[in-house]
Amino acid sequence: MRDFRSWTLALAALTLWGTPARPAEDEKLVPEEGAVQIMLLRQKSVQDELKLDADETRKIHDFTAQQWKKLGEFDNLGSDQRHQKFAELTRENDRFIDQVLEPPQRKRLHEITLQMAGLLWLSRPEVASELKLTDEQKEKVKRIQRRARREAEELVHAQSPQQREAKVRELRVTSRKRLFDVLTDEQEAKWEAMTGKPFHGPIHFDRYDEDAPGK
Repeated sequence: MRDFRSWTLALAALTLWGTPARPAEDEKLVPEEGAVQIMLLRQKSVQDELKLDADETRKIHDFTAQQWKKLGEFDNLGSDQRHQKFAELTRENDRFIDQVLEPPQRKRLHEITLQMAGLLWLSRPEVASELKLTDEQKEKVKRIQRRARREAEELVHAQSPQQREAKVRELRVTSRKRLFDVLTDEQEAKWEAMTGKPFHGPIHFDRYDEDAPGK
């Protein structure tokens, strides 16, 4: 089983850049969009923003631990089977979010996710439709995501927490710039409305255990 740090660092790269580091072109290291909101929900800053109580927080940590354990069981599966299992996990994640969060909390989590995973969620059909992306823009997003994969790998393999934190700050700035390079002025204004008020809470993907309740 891959250790938790590998998964959370991969998710950090995914969240910032919209694409996971992949061991091969046809393999997914993490279950893409379905994992982003769950990973964000584990962050204390996001829990505080959503005003989650102790019971809700405990449910989130128990659920994520369960899902991460399942991920480790996918290592020996073929590519098609792994993709199918990732899709199942995504559906489980969605159901869990619907059960635990109230509608206003889900809306705010969606806004935070758009802010944190902009380039990834730009590819989602409902987001692309709302922004009225052209086919040319969709292709440009794909090219940016492929390029971002290489840079995401640098984050995953950074040698120290300090290096990773510095890289995260750098990538956030660059990611936002690349996102807006794709959009027209009208689409950019629409995006700002979709993402809601800026979220400034700290995100620590390198600390799977440290932010758990009771730690």
